Amino acid sequence: MVASFALAACSTSDVTAPPAPSAGAFTVDATTRWVYVSLADSAVVTPSPSSGESSAWDIAFNATNVMLNGGQAGPGGVTGYCVCQNAAKNPSNAEWLAMTAESQKIHFDTLSRTPAGAVFVSDQLTPAIGGFYSGAGTGAVANPDSVYFVRYADSTGFAKVRVTSLTSPTATTPGRVTIEYALAGNTDAAFGTVRTAQIDVSTGAKNFDLNSGQVTTNATDWELRFDGYTIRVNGGASGTGKSAAAKITDATFATATPASTVANAYRSDVYAGVFNTARYYRYNLSGDNRITPTFDVYLIRRGTRTWKLQILNYYNSTGSSRYITFRYAKLAE
Repeated sequence: MVASFALAACSTSDVTAPPAPSAGAFTVDATTRWVYVSLADSAVVTPSPSSGESSAWDIAFNATNVMLNGGQAGPGGVTGYCVCQNAAKNPSNAEWLAMTAESQKIHFDTLSRTPAGAVFVSDQLTPAIGGFYSGAGTGAVANPDSVYFVRYADSTGFAKVRVTSLTSPTATTPGRVTIEYALAGNTDAAFGTVRTAQIDVSTGAKNFDLNSGQVTTNATDWELRFDGYTIRVNGGASGTGKSAAAKITDATFATATPASTVANAYRSDVYAGVFNTARYYRYNLSGDNRITPTFDVYLIRRGTRTWKLQILNYYNSTGSSRYITFRYAKLAE
């Protein structure tokens, strides 16, 4: 079956044809939003009333993110497994770069059944911010060495943030969370004065607005949500804003400057499973900041049906990114 999809907006009138795909593959335009695909129907679909409440889709794409309709991501019961025939060989950068859609098609074509012992997993929330504490229950303590840059919900600036202490933690809540943070208007501006705030999570989840330095009940104007032992950002799977976070690995909180990271290091919260633990790409293998597919084969299962899927490209024929080309086929039941 050959199909071709692109989606720039929800309206049918806005759908434009992608470059002609190779046989047995199709391309989705994942440049600006999530694109939801029904494998059974060979179609891009619009989940209603939301992706988390719709069974109409199987797999979704947004930039480098891939989501399956199961687990915490949706009610479809979809799970995934990576055959990972290439990753298992641990290729060198040169070997990765030498792979092509044509040379790797044999792995797709020869897979006719689910490998023995395959363990399928469902998608769970994968927050952009992690590692801010260690231990559990009353023994949980903050990890102040875990430092993140957080982009504002309106993308006009960003902050550096760390958790410095937890007061009265329990099995389900970190109690009162104390953070330190400093704000910068843009990547050329220096960080301002270090600020401190304490968020009481013991009585429930709290949204925090970095600009005002206050807990807020505003549904859209916030950057961080402290929800039990999870810190969410206002973007991706957790909010409607443009917030995202980037972990600082080469500087301390005190020495981190706006130049300590780059834009493509930022991540939003996502629902992810196998495509998070076994990514379909390698980044910057040749120093040109490009996405290189691994050409690993994935299995996507829904009920008694299983599809094999191989991602072939992240760029269209003109070199624009976030145009995901993949091939898939249903395995014999």
